[in-house]
Amino acid sequence: MEPKKQRDDSYDVAKGLCIVLVVFGHAERGLNGSGAPPHFSLMGFADYAIYTFHMPFFFFVSGLFFSGQNAAPTDFFAKLGKNIAYPYLFWSVLHGSLMVMMGHLGLTNTTIDFTRVLGILWSPISPFWFLYALFFCQIATYMFVWIPALVRMAFALTLFVFFYLYSQPVPWDVAYGFVYFTLGIVAKQYGFQQQRYTMGTSLTLMAVFAISTGLSWQIEIPERLPFLSAILGILLIIAISQGLVIRENAISLMLKTLGQLSVGIYVMHIIAIGFGRAVAVKLFHVTDMASLLATTTIIGIALPAIVQIAAIRVGIYEWVALPASAYRRYKVGPSEQRENRLA
Repeated sequence: MEPKKQRDDSYDVAKGLCIVLVVFGHAERGLNGSGAPPHFSLMGFADYAIYTFHMPFFFFVSGLFFSGQNAAPTDFFAKLGKNIAYPYLFWSVLHGSLMVMMGHLGLTNTTIDFTRVLGILWSPISPFWFLYALFFCQIATYMFVWIPALVRMAFALTLFVFFYLYSQPVPWDVAYGFVYFTLGIVAKQYGFQQQRYTMGTSLTLMAVFAISTGLSWQIEIPERLPFLSAILGILLIIAISQGLVIRENAISLMLKTLGQLSVGIYVMHIIAIGFGRAVAVKLFHVTDMASLLATTTIIGIALPAIVQIAAIRVGIYEWVALPASAYRRYKVGPSEQRENRLA
């Protein structure tokens, strides 16, 4: 019997890093009135840099680990419905309904009505555009698996430019995701998962990413257009994560946990941020922007993580459309957890 290979935790750590950036970015923009901060400022650059790559990273990793192209149609669509369609519908309706109520209570920056919730089949509510786009990315990949991935990516780029020029936001979102999803598939074909980065490579990636992103930011290129910065940011996050998992410590363990819980954090963090901001401002009268940003970011991460862990322990995680990626970690006992570190 061959010994089991040790699980590569670097992608869980990378997802943890990126979900922290997602929550931070939305918390920061929420405090700036649902818009980006002033352009010529340190926070403006940080905002721009984060938004160039954090969602491309999640599409890229989804493509990198996509294995449904060879599945039977019934298996593929059953998994697609369970893992993407149902979570999208469940959390869109729940989130939208809560946003309607919180908006009328003055707890959010924007208000929506229930007619907006009814339109989720053709117009996703933020932040669920990711699941919406991912749904079509997987269907397109499954249906056109016979077309080389590089050709599919070129087609996605063409659609991306077309929908951008003709101001079609929802198809643009799908094409945007399809570019990086397919890039992940291409990377897998070339053995990207076996690639390991040195400290020197990580520092080089960081420098080149900063220069590339800084130039794009200075000339005010829209944040979705600097593809070089997006690719460099993806590589940088993966390189940093590989360095973090070499030595197991509190930071790497925390990020790995957040990575395993990233979907739950993603679908709940906007509500958690709004709740945290309302409590901090209305109950504790916090007005300092730095304190508010730290508070809302922490609550936006911690509250969804706690809810997802509780749902797993109680056994209702599937009913509330949360993934089972962290199921074994939080359901089994400590001795079994140690045994399951090899996978």
